[in-house]
Amino acid sequence: MSTESSGPDRSVLLCGLLCAGLAAAAVLLRPALGPSRLVPSPSVLALVLGLALALIPAVQARFAPAAKAVSKAVIPAAIVLIGFGMDLERLLEGGAIGGTLLVVVAAMVVAFLGAIVAGRVCGLDPRAALLLGAGTAVCGNSAIMAVAPTVKAKEEDLGLAIGVINLLGVAMLFVLPPAAAALGVGGNAGGALAGLTVHAVPQAIATGQAFGGTAEEWATLFKLLRVAMLVPTVVLLAVLLRGGGDAGEGRKGVGVPHFVWLFVVASGLRATGWLDGEVAVGEDARPLWGWLKQGGSWLLALALAAIGLTLNVPRLVRVGPRFLLAGVLSVLCMVAASLPMVLWLLG
Repeated sequence: MSTESSGPDRSVLLCGLLCAGLAAAAVLLRPALGPSRLVPSPSVLALVLGLALALIPAVQARFAPAAKAVSKAVIPAAIVLIGFGMDLERLLEGGAIGGTLLVVVAAMVVAFLGAIVAGRVCGLDPRAALLLGAGTAVCGNSAIMAVAPTVKAKEEDLGLAIGVINLLGVAMLFVLPPAAAALGVGGNAGGALAGLTVHAVPQAIATGQAFGGTAEEWATLFKLLRVAMLVPTVVLLAVLLRGGGDAGEGRKGVGVPHFVWLFVVASGLRATGWLDGEVAVGEDARPLWGWLKQGGSWLLALALAAIGLTLNVPRLVRVGPRFLLAGVLSVLCMVAASLPMVLWLLG
């Protein structure tokens, strides 16, 4: 019994050490690649290293299951630590929080409508289009799985939607920062755009890192606001589809993740000023909250390395072309709608 239970634990530990090594290699490699904004952040480099290893069948077969456990365990801690870097005073000044919520809701509505229209153009089942809309508008795989019972999705459509959302989420890591830079969007506005449009939480935060400065915190904030809209989204879909019994099934087990509330607590502690005292490590001195935020960034790189190990790239690129086209169109709609709103709010 003890041998059987220690096996998975040992695999997770080994995988965690491997991912930590990949994250450290990415952190060390990034400065050597130069200051260009076209070079991805350490977190994205860690994802690339994980993807590269996952191309070796034996490596993915051994580490993919454990990598899922590693990323699931590390992501909440990374998000909470990054929360210590969030400047709530700037968010609250001038009533900005109201505008922030308005922008988030508007972007999500556009993503859903874009997915529905794109699904019709591409000949998808309306239920499949709603899956893509949820994955694009809210939080990737989690949203797809949460709304699937409510919309009575087919298993085949569910698998294709998850494949497309994963593929597009990785693509956004590389495409959004240079595309935004070409349009003159950077800094906090770039981070907010990442938080509004990139699919999964760690991908959105890593994309925000590419814009430098405090953009990472803004990406985290906007992304977590989308995550917090998961429950209202499921309930609203249930009401619109008039599926009483299935609505209950769709809502079962759906809730706002605990790390969202802990992120708020961490941001609140930063605002009190209790964490402003400087701590020196060697020649590097920064406030305590700065070190906590840095720790979150390192953990994020570790989590993305783990995510890279779980992705089967050949399988992802073979997803249904109609699903892929509909997903791309949905993302483009969300980006096009989000860009002017972000510039209005933070430009």
